This record gives sequence, C-alpha cells and structure tokens, in this order.
Amino acid sequence: MNLNEHFRAITRAYSVVMPEWLEDYEATGNMWHDPYVMDWDFTPIERHVWSDLRDMALPFYPQIPACGYFLDFANPFLKIGIECDGKAWHDAERDRVRDARLAAAGWTIYRIEGHECFRQVDLHVEFDDEPARGDVHRHYESTSTGILQAIKWAHFGGQVRDDAEWLMGATLFNHRSTPDMVPPAREVRRRSEPVLIGELMAGYLETLARRVERSRGGFT
Repeated sequence: MNLNEHFRAITRAYSVVMPEWLEDYEATGNMWHDPYVMDWDFTPIERHVWSDLRDMALPFYPQIPACGYFLDFANPFLKIGIECDGKAWHDAERDRVRDARLAAAGWTIYRIEGHECFRQVDLHVEFDDEPARGDVHRHYESTSTGILQAIKWAHFGGQVRDDAEWLMGATLFNHRSTPDMVPPAREVRRRSEPVLIGELMAGYLETLARRVERSRGGFT
C-alpha cells in the first residue's frame, strides 16, 4: 500500500466510526472508544507518545483527519491535536500555514519535538527540595511525558499541586503552536470550569515577578 492509499484507508476508517463517536459525545460526554480502527504503524517517536497517552488514559486517537491534514494524535471532540514528528518531517512555513488553518477551524495544536519524546528525567525526590526543582522543570518543560501530563491537567481534569500550576501553564504556552486566534476549547462536559492558557500564564508571570523581587532582596 502506497502512502496515498494508506491515508485514504485512514479516512475511510474514521468516516465509518466518527459520526457515531461524535453523536455519543454530544449525548453522554463519552470520549473513550476503541482506537484501533485499523492497524497503526507508528514511527519510534510516535510510539513513545502513544504509549504515554495510553498509560495516562487520555482519549487521543492516531492520524485524525482535520482540514485536509492528518494529525499525529488528536481528540476530535475537544479539537486538541498533538504533533510529534522530528524536525526532518516539518517545514516551518508549511507548519505555520497548517496551524493557522487548523486554528481557524477551532483546533488547538501542541507540538512535541522529537528529542523531547525520548528524553526522560528521574523524579525520585520531593518537589519542595530546592535541588530537585530543576529536574521537575525539565520533566514538564522538555519531556513528552511531562507535556502530556500538562495537557491532561489543563483539558481533562488531571491533578497537580497548586505550586506547580504556573509550570503547567508555561509548558502548555511553550508547546502550543496554533496562533492566538484559536477559539476557546469546548468545555469537557464532566468538568465545570475549563482551564484556559491565558489564565495559567497570569500565575506564571506573577511567579516570575516574585522571583525577580527576591533576587533584588525584596523578600526575606
């Protein structure tokens, strides 16, 4: 099967199940379905991300068609996409046009770079231990696992300590590739207050301001 036939097969497979999935979501809020609508052949990078998505029970599906493109992984109900191919597969200008088109259709896209998909940071110490904070930051800001945990917290009600919320916001802000014109994501039906990136960044900036003051001796 050549590449064009492969993508046509993906489109056919999702055209069969997607109407039923969307109808079920509108009626019940359910976003969990069998993702194996066909046999998936992942790249090594995609395999790492897919394993984390499954471990975290995040309702993302491979190769979702959207706006004439195929997203590496996506939640078609909330219109959240994850792109995780290496730099060799991406062109900055094409990605900009692609993301603008997806944003205009209501999609939020996060990009995880290839090296982030393979990086691991050991977290065997408490967050309050000052020497460990750098590892915590690197975990969330530069590993696919940390980025997906931030996505889970923001969009699917994942739990995180209050003193790490600014870090979640920074992680999402730094990895979101869709322009600011993105409409607010639809609310998850089982959640009363969706988290918006703009709100998260306010806390992040306040934290930075406090750090600057401390460095100047403003706090003891």
